[in-house]
Amino acid sequence: MKFARLKERFISSIMDNSAELFSVIDASGNYQFVGGSIRNQLGYHPDELVSRSAFEYVHPEDRTLIEAAIGSALFRRTTHLPNFRFRHQNGSWRWLQCRITNMADNPEVRGYITNSIDITERVEVEGHQVRCQAHYESLFHNHPDAVFELDRGGFFTLFNKNFPKLTGYAPEEIKGAHFRELVLEKDLPIAMNTFIRALEGSPHQVELSFVKPDGEAVYLTIAIVPVVLGNDIVKIQGIARDITLQKNLERYADAQARQLHQIMERLPQSFYSLDREWRYTYVNNFYCRYLGVSKKELLGKNIWHMFPGAVNTDFYKTCLQVAQTGIPATAEAKSLYQNDTTIHLQIYPTGEDISVHFVDITEKKKEQDQLEKLSLVASKTNTCILIQNKLGQIEWVNEAFENVTGYTLCEVALRNPTELLTGKETDPKTMNRIRKRVAAGKPFRGEVLNYTKDGREIWFYLEITPVHAENGELVKFISIRTDITQRKAREQELVEATRELFRQNHDLQHFSYMVSHNLRAPAANIMGLSSLMTRVDKKDAMYDQLVQKIKLSAHNLDTVIRDMNHVLSVREQHEDLQREEVYLAKVVEEAIAVMDYKLNRQECRLHIAVAPEIVLCSNKAYLLEIFKNLISNAVKFKQKDKPLVLNIVASKGKRTITIKVSDNGIGMDMQRVGEDLFKIYKRFHVGYQGRGIGLFLVKTYLDILKGKISVTSEPDKGTSFKIQFEVGAR
Repeated sequence: MKFARLKERFISSIMDNSAELFSVIDASGNYQFVGGSIRNQLGYHPDELVSRSAFEYVHPEDRTLIEAAIGSALFRRTTHLPNFRFRHQNGSWRWLQCRITNMADNPEVRGYITNSIDITERVEVEGHQVRCQAHYESLFHNHPDAVFELDRGGFFTLFNKNFPKLTGYAPEEIKGAHFRELVLEKDLPIAMNTFIRALEGSPHQVELSFVKPDGEAVYLTIAIVPVVLGNDIVKIQGIARDITLQKNLERYADAQARQLHQIMERLPQSFYSLDREWRYTYVNNFYCRYLGVSKKELLGKNIWHMFPGAVNTDFYKTCLQVAQTGIPATAEAKSLYQNDTTIHLQIYPTGEDISVHFVDITEKKKEQDQLEKLSLVASKTNTCILIQNKLGQIEWVNEAFENVTGYTLCEVALRNPTELLTGKETDPKTMNRIRKRVAAGKPFRGEVLNYTKDGREIWFYLEITPVHAENGELVKFISIRTDITQRKAREQELVEATRELFRQNHDLQHFSYMVSHNLRAPAANIMGLSSLMTRVDKKDAMYDQLVQKIKLSAHNLDTVIRDMNHVLSVREQHEDLQREEVYLAKVVEEAIAVMDYKLNRQECRLHIAVAPEIVLCSNKAYLLEIFKNLISNAVKFKQKDKPLVLNIVASKGKRTITIKVSDNGIGMDMQRVGEDLFKIYKRFHVGYQGRGIGLFLVKTYLDILKGKISVTSEPDKGTSFKIQFEVGAR
């Protein structure tokens, strides 16, 4: 018996002090037993409820649903009821969560056990969250100002209907665009700085100039705030207002204050307010987590009582100063709450309160000290040094980088140098290697062709070194770029000189072979004819014939020697060749005038299409010789039964100047001609005059002038020469 009484008191004590409401009801919903915890939870004495219907205490709007749920519980072992409202003894309504266990078959119970807990606070919090979300969406879409959101890269992801109206751009033009495209160039540094501060967690308000599609500048005041999910800043939200015609500044300030109040709870930094008695009036969630306490433990408490060690510190004195003067102040101090921690404080008056905002800058200070040392070294070197975050985005560059590339830190901040400095001639394979190495957090070393801000090519020897934290996590990259442009230029010059030397040696071998061959023939003729003359009487008619043949051979020998002198003279002079601005149309006109005596010997139709503004940086004499030889070839190799048709056309593109000289002459079989077309003393037509030196000279002139020539031709249809010069080539 004594044990039974002890057990009964033990169970009764549990029932009276449990956080759960325990009861037994019958099949009709009438209370058979009520646990003592109902006194603390709902204010009733258990005897008040026994034998009464539980439905009397259920909110009328929930009663039908609960009756149906309890009815189904009669046929199940366990039933979870929908959340419902239960009347408190004081008349208020409390939300309950209830589970019913069917123990009607238990002879000791013969009823239905209910276990309920009070979830009023949870329901209210969830309701508050729903209302906040609805309020946020309503505020975003129905806000009278232009509201927008940016992702972490600065691209527009969302905006309300007023934003396109404000900027003048269509919604499809804005979405996916970067905010830099809308900001005037003079305000880009301010915009970038504001964006970077927002990514660091600092809300900011800034005035910027936007440009509409029609070129009109719109002056805006923009509130930029980070949107925090957990501890991460997932996007940046902005509210923009046209202040060009805005006169009601007070209304704008009120709207900003309301927006700021909503943001406070999302700030990933500590914030709290104190009244004139130094009692907490507001603390944000981050501050509570920082201290490891709840808001209830802080609100209404005196800060100096809670942290007596702070009295007479610099922080204490600064707070008194702000309270007395109303002037905001900032300070750095050792944390009162955590040992070996440095915080940056902002203390400022807000109405009747004093507000304190601080961030833990311990790691930042350490990093800053290291960066200052690195910066001191880096700023004194001519080597370009960049510090990039773990995504490869630029955080800092030294002065040498700005001098060499022309980009300032503000222009390159949070941009990827791989994309920023890449140009049309940059090797894609090298870029892919860099991207893969950076993505894998591995070092890279190699040569890369980059471009400066003004488009100038620059070669770097690039070294990218990953920096890891103590736990092995990748935190940064150090990128060192050494300018090797001059070295690469010397290497290229050496390659080109070697190539040119090889070509000249090859040409010289061919030239010497052909010249010696063409010298031997007339010399041998002269020697043979001279020997024959010694055996022939001067009065003999054959003697005069021999004299004429010797004269012809001597003339041929002289022609070969003059050709040699001409070719060698061209090759010797090209090193000191004088270049000037040459108007192509005038050169063509002069060449036509010089060759007029040949063109007028037969019927000829000329078509000249050379714009007068086409200018080459070249040698006029060499260009003139090129046109003279091509015109001469057209005249020599015209079809005998057709009038000559000669076309000279020139056009200028972005990179090249193209000249086409075409005729309707006898043409050539290009497969038979092959690679011999521009070789000296090569002739391809029987019965036509020519020594086979004209096209050789044309090719020689063009090689010196750094031009290119190609030929298309068909027998009996004509020949077309295509000449190309690079624009600006010297």
